Amino acid sequence: MDITKYVRAVARIVNDELACENIAVANAAQKSGIPRTTLMRRLEHPDLYPFTIAELAQISDVLTINLSIIIQRAEALASEEGETR
Repeated sequence: MDITKYVRAVARIVNDELACENIAVANAAQKSGIPRTTLMRRLEHPDLYPFTIAELAQISDVLTINLSIIIQRAEALASEEGETR
């Protein structure tokens, strides 16, 4: 699996879940303990600043989704993008 596609997929899944649950990035940052600028970097430039596992665990605590589900969805999305390109 192409790691760039994977880290982009992780960021997309997190961003989609935040939007789905109507949670602003600033609120997610505050609730998770991740600095707002760091979270924004992770979401906007995942190929340069990918999420750490610890950060994903912190975000999953804010969202109503388990960390393992985020990872599974990201793997599926990255695989789909690899097949369509």
